[in-house]
Amino acid sequence: MKVVTTLEHYELLIDEGNDPVQDPPLLQAYMNRWDGDIFFEALKAENKVVLDVGIGTGRIAKSVLNAGCQFLVGIDISPKSLERARSNLSMFSNMKLELADAHQFIRPNTFDAAYSVLTFLHIEDKEKALKNIYNSLKNNGSFVLSVSKDDEWFECGSRKLKLYPIDVDEYVRLFQSTGFQIQSIQETESKYATIIKGKKKDQING
Repeated sequence: MKVVTTLEHYELLIDEGNDPVQDPPLLQAYMNRWDGDIFFEALKAENKVVLDVGIGTGRIAKSVLNAGCQFLVGIDISPKSLERARSNLSMFSNMKLELADAHQFIRPNTFDAAYSVLTFLHIEDKEKALKNIYNSLKNNGSFVLSVSKDDEWFECGSRKLKLYPIDVDEYVRLFQSTGFQIQSIQETESKYATIIKGKKKDQING
């Protein structure tokens, strides 16, 4: 079995015709187990400037944009995924897609909210990525993360890639050491994921 990088894997998924936005309803329902109503209630994206960390082909972003967010910036490391997202989200003018890695991306004091689903399992230096997100948020901005239960290796057909799983308690510790105040920790109804919401403390008012 061939070992591939995260970038190689997601580029290959596009080549293989794998696009969750275009999935039939049954598969879409399966993917929604990682977020669902609990996730969107925690995010509350209406009228907010939002960052999507690991936008992929735009599955979550489409719902966020439909919910009335003011503007959305989506980042991803896969050019082919971004190209597909650009097509899937072509009906929206209030968004921008950028080829970027969460380890390096930072836009100080820019976003009201940020979120990430099925991306942090690929991020090795989670503390650095969280700091970048924290610093990209405005005061009182929030970050909503879907934490899945993963093994160290993920197999897909004839290839596999390394993941970097940690448990919920370790995520909470990293949130707090970064500066986030924990707002909520909730399991999705399917138990497939835990939704963690952190808030950036107002530097002036505390």
